This record gives sequence, C-alpha cells and structure tokens, in this order.
Amino acid sequence: ITDKKTPIMSPYPDIPHRAQLNWYLFEQTAPVLGSFWKYIRQHLAKYGIEAAADLWDPAHTALSLSRQNSLLLGQMCSLTFSACQPEMPFYIGSYILDDTEVRPGYYRSVIIVSDKQKMRRLGDDVPQTLCAAISEPDSFSGRFALYQALQNSFTPCNFAKTLYTGTHLDTLLAVASGKADIGAIDCLTWHILQNLLPEQVAQIHIAGYSPQMPGPPLVTMLPDGNDRRAHLEAAIQAAFADTDISAQMKTVGITGYISGDRDRYNDFQACVI
Repeated sequence: ITDKKTPIMSPYPDIPHRAQLNWYLFEQTAPVLGSFWKYIRQHLAKYGIEAAADLWDPAHTALSLSRQNSLLLGQMCSLTFSACQPEMPFYIGSYILDDTEVRPGYYRSVIIVSDKQKMRRLGDDVPQTLCAAISEPDSFSGRFALYQALQNSFTPCNFAKTLYTGTHLDTLLAVASGKADIGAIDCLTWHILQNLLPEQVAQIHIAGYSPQMPGPPLVTMLPDGNDRRAHLEAAIQAAFADTDISAQMKTVGITGYISGDRDRYNDFQACVI
C-alpha cells in the first residue's frame, strides 16, 4: 500500500497522447506550431505525461482521436464541434487573434472578390450572378460565413455557380485567378496567406467581413477536474507566457487563448449541411 496517487491510465496504453493541430499548418506556420507543441510536450513530460511528437495524424481527426481516448490537444471546426455531445470531446478554449477588431476567442471571415468584382461591397447582394468559391460544404468560415455576410442568415445563397476548392488557400487562388467571383476565408488564415502569398493576395479585393462568431475550439479527451487536464491547461498557459514561444505565435496571428462557455457553439447548429 502506498500513499502515492495512482496515475490515470489511458485505455490505449500503447498509443501516446496525440495532437491534432493541423489547422493553419502552412510552410510558414508549421515550425511555429511545432515549437508551441514541443514546449507543451516538454512541460507535460515533467509530470510523466507522454505526448507524441507529431502535430497531426493525417489518418485521423480531432474527433476520431478523442473517440480513441488518445487526443491530448486538438482543434475542431466550430460547426463540427457544435454537433458533438458535451463530453466528446471536451472544450478547453479558443485562440485570441492578433486583430483588434475581433473579440478575444472569436473570429470572422474576410469576404474576398476577384478583380472584375472589385467595386462590389456587402449589400450589393446579387449572388445569383456570382460564382462562389467555397472551401468545403462543412466549413463554417468558408461557406456559412459567406451566406451570413451576404444575407445575414445561414440559409444558402442561390449562387450562379459554386466551386468547391477544398481549402482556404485554393479559395484564394480561385478568386485571384478569376475562376470564382467571391469567397470567404477566416481572418487567421487570411493573415497567414497575406504573408505567404502576397502576389495572389494583391490580385483580389476585400468586400467586407462576416459577423463575429466563436473561434474554432481547442479540445481534449480529458474532462475538467482531471489532473492531466490541469497540467495540459497549465502547459498551454506557460507556452503563451514564454517570451520566445509567444513571439513566434504572434507572427502567425495568435496572441493567446481564452476559455468561454461551450454553449456559445450551439449557435452553429442553425447551419444545415
């Protein structure tokens, strides 16, 4: 018999706790987020908590890793998260963006238009004459935020044509090349793409912005009150308090994270895929 507290073991002891931080992973940002995750891993290792070195697993999503009980830290689309049961996965918080126009923990989408539509502004809403570039059907920032910006609702617009691009980067390229007239890109990805692809960014125009919504949540398999959860949250706070890590994260447009009410994400349930 010992007084030492028995560690809480994963039901999958052969699987190290994983991260699924593949959002915003571009050539410029991968080293930054890699340093962020490495700092968190090293912090957790002091408490005997094992974490995989990879930032993401292409064979899984944050939700599937959570179902395996192996997700230590991940990020999910707000729309996907809103459809999850409260305990699958658990909410930690949202990034604070380096944008004084956006509330902490919230984000918005930048509505971009092609050069031939450069005089268009929100309110000139004749979507039936436009070809829209949409990243994915289940993307809030790339799809529903566009509807929200154009007609103040989540009801799909009756565009003349919809071009599904697969990514925000490809939405930018489609609008810049004139293959599409209009598209939406979340403001954090937009911040990154401005530095990554300045020539393509110079070929498009900003028509306006969508209303602000709670940002894509940081999530975990660990419930509130769990010792490992407490160590994880302390590790995230320590990372943003570290001078080098915080400076690196700010270069990609992230200044910290903030917790909020999970029920804020219920608003996304009005989006019908």
